[in-house]
Amino acid sequence: MEFFKNVKWFFEELHEANKEFVSGVRQDVKEFRTDMKDIVKEHNPTMGKAIEGADRLAQAIGNFIKSNPTIFEPKNTIVPDMKSILRESKEWKELKRDSELELADHLIAKRIEYGIGYTHHGLYIGNNQVIHYSEGEVRIDSLEDFKKDCEIRVIDSVATYSKEEIISRAFSRLGEKRYNLVFNNCEHFVKWCRSGGKMTDSI
Repeated sequence: MEFFKNVKWFFEELHEANKEFVSGVRQDVKEFRTDMKDIVKEHNPTMGKAIEGADRLAQAIGNFIKSNPTIFEPKNTIVPDMKSILRESKEWKELKRDSELELADHLIAKRIEYGIGYTHHGLYIGNNQVIHYSEGEVRIDSLEDFKKDCEIRVIDSVATYSKEEIISRAFSRLGEKRYNLVFNNCEHFVKWCRSGGKMTDSI
């Protein structure tokens, strides 16, 4: 019996080590990618702007597709899309209680307006408050106002800054009114706070 306990312990430790390794690699790749975009922007602003625009457009389209899976799923199939099921289970953690939230958590609320689904993104700043793009500006709202009777979750997006730096970056844009559905939306804002460029608006 002791042998099986040791084998179980070994695989659990191996799994945890693998998770830490993958998380570290994701963070390093994100940092490298952001630094490369910043270098391109510095040496060739036109090219840097085009790359950043394409990146933001891809994220906006991805958000829409994830929020409206029934529109994009293949018809006449009974086989579930395991790739999307596995990806969602890895990226999203269901939120049980508001008390479980941590400073600088990347929050999403699944919403539906006019029959179209979308996810709204915000950054938890403590004291049951969220900073996010809402009604065209970066502002602070209560967690309840952010939820709007929707299910919220914490998404495991890459963070290359400390929690304090993430919050400071968010506050540096408080009051900003440059919202754009495709090129400067709520998701872009949160990702910039957590892992964007140090000197630029790269996400």
